[in-house]
Amino acid sequence: MKRLLEGIGWNLETERQGRLMRLRGTPPHAQSLPEPASFTAQLGAHEARLRADYGVFSPHQVDEGTALLLEVALNYRAVDVVADIGTGYGPLAIGLVLNSVAKSAVGTEVDCLAMWLARQNAADLNVPLELVCDPDPLRVPMTPLTVCNVPTHVNASESAQLMAGLVKRAEFGKVFAVIHASIARRYARHFESAGLGVIDHLGKNHVVLEACT
Repeated sequence: MKRLLEGIGWNLETERQGRLMRLRGTPPHAQSLPEPASFTAQLGAHEARLRADYGVFSPHQVDEGTALLLEVALNYRAVDVVADIGTGYGPLAIGLVLNSVAKSAVGTEVDCLAMWLARQNAADLNVPLELVCDPDPLRVPMTPLTVCNVPTHVNASESAQLMAGLVKRAEFGKVFAVIHASIARRYARHFESAGLGVIDHLGKNHVVLEACT
């Protein structure tokens, strides 16, 4: 990304914080944004065109874990607002609002490009979606329903912070979290150790953990 921006004339300063690198700078002159690539997805009963580009996860189709999580969460009762932890380009949050499981959505994301795409997708589909660029699941209000496609590429400290936040959210309302079946029990123990009940919803290669009091 740094090389790409400098190649079109940006003068950038870099700052590294652990695994995170921050780039700061201004463009040499006004630039028009290239149109992101997109694909059409079936989100429950609704077909939606989703922008997904610039290196985001699963840019050509809704990934298997997210599709399973959406399928499970679509059977939940209607709520005013759903929280999507790790929103990506937005298929979960958008799908749940389009299918009237929630009236609006809030979410967190650590990739600002993915967050920008999610905002564009939500605006295109008239879905109310508020996002913060932060890894902490507690940075958005407590909601009666929380969904999360749990990332497995983060370090132990980041994973522990994520799961601790999901546990807190499960003490307030329902949490659905999807994880690859091979490591699902490792993540289920975070909820069980806090005295929460966990129900498994099995897919082909993934498991949705349903956690609640």
